[in-house]
Amino acid sequence: MKQEECYMSEFLPLQKNSSLPSKVFSWIQNVEPKGTPLPVVILQECLIVYIKKQVDFIGRNILSKLLCEWRLMDELGVLRDIYLLGSGDLLQHFLTVIFDKLDKGETWDDDFELNLILQESIANSADGLLLSAPDSLVVSITKNHGLNSDEPHNAASLVSTPHKSRGQSYGIDGLDSLSFTYKVSWPLELIANTEAIKKYNQVMSFLLKVRRAKYVLDKARRWMWKGRGRAATSHKQHWLVEQKLLHFVDAFHQYVMDRVYHSAWRELCEGMAAAASLDEVIEVHEAYLLSIQRQCFVVPDKLWALIASRINSILGLALDFYSVQQTLTSGGAVSVIKARCEMEVDRIEKQFDDCIAFLLRVLSFKLNVGHFPHLADLVTRINYNYFYMSDNGNLITAPGSEAVSSKMGKAFAV
Repeated sequence: MKQEECYMSEFLPLQKNSSLPSKVFSWIQNVEPKGTPLPVVILQECLIVYIKKQVDFIGRNILSKLLCEWRLMDELGVLRDIYLLGSGDLLQHFLTVIFDKLDKGETWDDDFELNLILQESIANSADGLLLSAPDSLVVSITKNHGLNSDEPHNAASLVSTPHKSRGQSYGIDGLDSLSFTYKVSWPLELIANTEAIKKYNQVMSFLLKVRRAKYVLDKARRWMWKGRGRAATSHKQHWLVEQKLLHFVDAFHQYVMDRVYHSAWRELCEGMAAAASLDEVIEVHEAYLLSIQRQCFVVPDKLWALIASRINSILGLALDFYSVQQTLTSGGAVSVIKARCEMEVDRIEKQFDDCIAFLLRVLSFKLNVGHFPHLADLVTRINYNYFYMSDNGNLITAPGSEAVSSKMGKAFAV
């Protein structure tokens, strides 16, 4: 037929002087089929196949613009630096001010004041140029969090600890009310949309807990170092408990940076390089978000939530330990206060050992029933040199026993 002599370039609907529509309708009018085909057959055979080709052609052009002209990966890199705390000092000043406000019990529920602090932090940061404009990142406070969101052990410790700053009463969940919004430029907001920013905020909220626990432990360690001249048996126990907490927080922080910040990003880059359409780009980004949510234990899964609750408990214990050291530093010479502080340290150590034992059992069980490389990495970091659990899965000591303390005490032996 005459249509068979046409070149493929003639079938592009957007080409000038295209004769495709006239040829199709001419063929429909002149052909004399043995049977009358259904309209759907005519559409599928004559139009839809060429429409799909044109859709694919447009999709490849959009994909090329996304990755090159519109710089999608650069924008996702900015989100990574903000929400995964990848930038070394972009939020450093902001977080330091907020942590100090929590510590002093000062109010920080004014959106305007918070944004002033945030803008100052961005302006003083070497990474401030990452943002297209300083006001492209804003912070707000959601009203569904407050003092009632404390962990039970935090409420109990308010009674047992003689000096507990108002800031500590916020608990480890005190920063959950913060919500950061980054203005993603159009059309990149098709990928990093409002729902994606919400998931980024969930991950960031968890990372801020780790950052805060690390901040207070470092501060407590400086106080303890200044008072290291005190020759007391209890002082050695404080160092051992502090080292347990610090090892967990540092190991977990390093796990997060390796797995969430580096490994997940590399997988995202590989997926984007292999994507062939806009839909695939969206799918790759969604898979990336799910991956970092899983590795930060913020996915809506019962077992993951159970693991996260124990991790949050340990991070909360870091705040409790900080409060004890704050009490001893600011006026803990009274024997009654010192006795209460010793009881609090004992409670912190016992609860820490219980949480570690639970975590290692649950994580080891998950490793036995499935393939979870990130969990294997986390277990290795927490249980470094099989300190808490042997290679065959047995706990080395019962939680709270003195064997662990004597094992750690060798590091402080003269």
